Amino acid sequence: MSWRANTKQIFILFFLTLCLSALSFADTAATALSTEQAVALFPHAKLFHAGPEKAPSSTADLPGWLDQLKPADKISLFGGAYWLYAPVHNPTDNDNWVIDPDGRLIERVSTYIYTRNGAVQHYDSGYVAQHDYMLHYGKDMVIPAHQGAFVLMRVESPYYAATPALMVRTLAAYRQHVLLENVLALAAFGALLTLALYNLFIYTIHHDKAHFYYAIYLVTYFAGWALTFQLPADLFGWHDLHFHYVPFFLLPVFNTLFYIRFLDLPQHFPALAKLSRINLILPLALLPSCFILLPYAHMLATVAISLWLFIALACGIVALRSGFRPARYFVLAFMALLIPGLIILPANVGLMPSLVPNPELFTLLGGTLDAILLAFALADKIRRLAGEKDHALQRFYSMMKVARTDHLTGILNRHAFDLDLAEKVLEQKPDTDCELILFLIDLDGLKKINDKYGHARGDELLCLFTRELEKLANPGVSFYRLGGDEFTILANRDEETCLCNGLKRIEKNLWQAGFSETGVSFGVAYAGSSMSLNDMYTQADKLMYEHKLSRRPNRLQSDTAAPAQT
Repeated sequence: MSWRANTKQIFILFFLTLCLSALSFADTAATALSTEQAVALFPHAKLFHAGPEKAPSSTADLPGWLDQLKPADKISLFGGAYWLYAPVHNPTDNDNWVIDPDGRLIERVSTYIYTRNGAVQHYDSGYVAQHDYMLHYGKDMVIPAHQGAFVLMRVESPYYAATPALMVRTLAAYRQHVLLENVLALAAFGALLTLALYNLFIYTIHHDKAHFYYAIYLVTYFAGWALTFQLPADLFGWHDLHFHYVPFFLLPVFNTLFYIRFLDLPQHFPALAKLSRINLILPLALLPSCFILLPYAHMLATVAISLWLFIALACGIVALRSGFRPARYFVLAFMALLIPGLIILPANVGLMPSLVPNPELFTLLGGTLDAILLAFALADKIRRLAGEKDHALQRFYSMMKVARTDHLTGILNRHAFDLDLAEKVLEQKPDTDCELILFLIDLDGLKKINDKYGHARGDELLCLFTRELEKLANPGVSFYRLGGDEFTILANRDEETCLCNGLKRIEKNLWQAGFSETGVSFGVAYAGSSMSLNDMYTQADKLMYEHKLSRRPNRLQSDTAAPAQT
């Protein structure tokens, strides 16, 4: 009886020991790992406040060590040190896994893996540690197939951008995951820098400050996310969390300077221009928090960025409703920035958990789309301004043409003649064939026709004579009406014979058209034999008058013989 009683007591004691051992390990169920998808341990993990204590050196010490820790309800985004404990079970045939806090800007991460066979694995990661995977905190670990293990992780940081997710993936899946995210991130960084450099180049040409501030905004955006993704840490070993939110405080400043000029707020919407000053003053006032209130910097930056997004979007919508077409790209750009912002910003202040696996990458891609759409907005504005410039130039050229054109005959006038004569004399070549000559022409009998038949008949004569002149047109010949019955021709000397014969032919054509009382008198002067422009004009006028006098007897006889016109 005593033997059986002892055996029963031993069995009960052994059973109680196993139960206490299981309870001491935690009352949290083990999380089953999967080769199909990433597994988040944090929902099933226990959270404790961390102090100066060190992790236990063996699996056997873990239950008692956990009992001494003070439980924590959640990780404070304002920083601190915490222990996360989660039992895991590996039901697969895979031994090689990767554990990743899946968060950005965690200063120190120490991970311990306790297996049931007593082996302990220790890995250091985080912002200040060397990364095995570029832009990621992941560390390779071994969890034996079809066995369980206990994951203990210590996270410590002056602030947390979001609650760590504590993800576990297979080694192959994690490498593929890292490759995809890094390609997307580096492509976004490349696009931001390319657009920034291009717009700086455009600024050097047009000197439009909107392009300059847009380029500086992109550089600032690149710097902020490069620090968030820890490019300086991975590439240059530079670690200083105080500078990480400086670019994010500057984003609203440079973007506001950009959109104030792009939307031309001071001229069209002065009230919105004054409201936008909040985006200049508030971020700069809060920026020193990066150095004196680091745990609160990310929270204050979130407030400043949220306010900027809503004010900028409101300004874009008002400008678009007023008819400023390039603002449609501006509004789309801020929608591309606001949608990821609505996901990441509430998580930054602890209002809700992150809705996407990598909110930082999601926001970076949204910001890159924002940059591209803003580039479209600038290009559309340039196109619009170019169209307005072309229209203004067309109006200017039309006015210049009117100013140079005789309104009755449609040929060039005295103003155009004075300008062209001076220009052609300056361009005069020593070649004799290209010597400039000036025909000064008087349409005889115009006054008599006006007095006898009226000015309408005289205008008809002027228009007919002009049409006849234009039949003599050549590339080197220009016709002008100086006023009244005076016309002139500028041409090269090799055109002289053709023009003289043409003027004689025109006179006959006028007679045949019923203007028998008129005639064409002209004189020719040469630039090479003239001392000045006035001298050239005077010589042509003298020769034209001599030609008129020499033909007067013939004209008197013709007038006497010609029948009266009705």
